[in-house]
Amino acid sequence: MKIFVIVILLSSSALAQVKGSLSGNVEMQGRQVNNSDEAKNEFAQDWDKEEFYLYQGNLNGKLEFKDSKIQSNLFVRHAKSDLLKKKEPIPYLAPGIYSFPKKMVSRDVFKLVHTDTGRSSETEYIITNLSYEWNYDNRFAMGRLNINYGLGEIFNPLNPFNQPTGLTTLNQVSQGADGFNTTFFVNDKHTLNFYILGDKTQDGYDGQIQKTLWIHGEYEFTEKLQFDYVAGEDQNRHKLGSQIKYNFDSSMMFVQVLYQTDFTDDKPSHPLWDAMIGYDQQLNSKWHLRFEGGYQKMNRYMTESSFSERFLPAEYFIAIANQYEIHPLIKITGTVFTDVKDGFTYILNRNTFSIANNIEADIFGSIPMVKSSSNDNPAQKIITTDIGISLRAFF
Repeated sequence: MKIFVIVILLSSSALAQVKGSLSGNVEMQGRQVNNSDEAKNEFAQDWDKEEFYLYQGNLNGKLEFKDSKIQSNLFVRHAKSDLLKKKEPIPYLAPGIYSFPKKMVSRDVFKLVHTDTGRSSETEYIITNLSYEWNYDNRFAMGRLNINYGLGEIFNPLNPFNQPTGLTTLNQVSQGADGFNTTFFVNDKHTLNFYILGDKTQDGYDGQIQKTLWIHGEYEFTEKLQFDYVAGEDQNRHKLGSQIKYNFDSSMMFVQVLYQTDFTDDKPSHPLWDAMIGYDQQLNSKWHLRFEGGYQKMNRYMTESSFSERFLPAEYFIAIANQYEIHPLIKITGTVFTDVKDGFTYILNRNTFSIANNIEADIFGSIPMVKSSSNDNPAQKIITTDIGISLRAFF
């Protein structure tokens, strides 16, 4: 009996150290979309005006122990529109923008995805995070991870595992990646992250695992100057890149560069370069300004699936984003994106209204103001003119 009581007391003591939490969000979004003549004529997108409805949400769970934790996230997305109907040989392409990133697991071994497809609808249930993390002198994590680093909000080439959504109207979207992560705190200024990831989406889940061996380091030279570097093999390419960030009193400037070699196998390819510069400043208590400009070398072997992995419809670009708080409950955000080489200009506006403590509503619109006659970037041709509303709640 005494042993039983001791076991109960020890178990109670252990459970008392366990902390659990649930959180999440739900969002409903509806938009009216208008097609472009270029998409109709050049890509057989034979429609004029349609409606697109999107419902999505996250359910986050966390169990925290003394030196470790378990995290999970279930992402659910339901889309409904005639643009989701099957179409051959070229499917309707615009929904890839409305639900970007369509590929919610960037390096996928375990699948953990269930999809129900109707005549004009699609419902997805995706585990985007299911991981165990152990904190000792350093840190170890395994499972489906959320890998977050890099400062770009419109273009963030340094991090190929989690794409930015600055040119979309979506919120609370984060991709997962399957594998292992070990973090070494070398000293107070230097942190090293080692990743071993896998992906089966390229050759099918019955095929070979494409490996990713990746290093991400952070070195703080001073309180204002930080240097990040990445290197490794990913998606059959060797990659090498860096980011330099400098903090001013009320602003920040950063630069990123990423180089990718040819494919390591015999598939046709060529080297790729990405480079960008960013500037972020809080001009006053109400006005926030952000600038990003850069270059991505166009992949001559790009396919339709490549567009779903990165939404940046330009080779040379400049983007300026302003957010202004006209009232404590109302924020206006406007982004102008310009292709410096071809003149294509895309404008995105979003007005956010705080309805209650945990409820927000958006009125948003986007339009390609200046269209390019060039065929260098096909993604520009399928961008539509939209207006829509969304309602978002957090719990």
